[in-house]
Amino acid sequence: MSAQINLYHPRFLKQRDPLSLGNVVLAVVATYAILAAAGGWAWQHAATRQEAATVAEAQLRSAKERLEAETRAAAARKPSPQMLGELENAEGLLRRRVEIASLLESGAVGSMGGFAEFLRGFARQAPEGLWLTGFKIGSGGNDMEIRGSMLNQAALPDYIRRLGAEKAFQGRNFAALTMNRVDPAPAVSPAGPGAAVAPAPTSAPRPIDFVLMPRQGEAKEPRQ
Repeated sequence: MSAQINLYHPRFLKQRDPLSLGNVVLAVVATYAILAAAGGWAWQHAATRQEAATVAEAQLRSAKERLEAETRAAAARKPSPQMLGELENAEGLLRRRVEIASLLESGAVGSMGGFAEFLRGFARQAPEGLWLTGFKIGSGGNDMEIRGSMLNQAALPDYIRRLGAEKAFQGRNFAALTMNRVDPAPAVSPAGPGAAVAPAPTSAPRPIDFVLMPRQGEAKEPRQ
């Protein structure tokens, strides 16, 4: 009678020890290799970061130096306090002149039409042979005084009528009128005892000075 023996039973297989000396050595070598590779990569990365930090620090230092240089240059270019004061005074004077001109034009000081209307009326209505030498205008166009000269007495009534046609002068009656003919130039004194006296020229007409003052309401009684 024959019998069969199963040699592939697990208990008949060769057992391997995972903690054998060879496996331990191999694991240690692999671990050292991994650690060395990781250390090399970390060292290279750290070197790259250090180089980038060095470059950034140099750029920051250069930027600070440029900023300091520009600050010093700007301080050197700063205008003097005297020039700033003169500029402020000039600007203030200009603002005040603009405000005064606006007030005069708008009539905020008393006349709704502004003093410009009186000036334009003077210029538009002056006839030939008559010219103004001065005038005074109070607040609102009151207390007005017109001074001028003329070559022909007939030009003054015409000028008064023309002024009455202007809107700025409507309702104003000129109550006071003063006229004075300008005296001729005196004769030239003789240069020597026997020299003749040169007569003053009489061909040119002598101008007549006048003063006009309009009346607002009733005229005041003159003081005694």
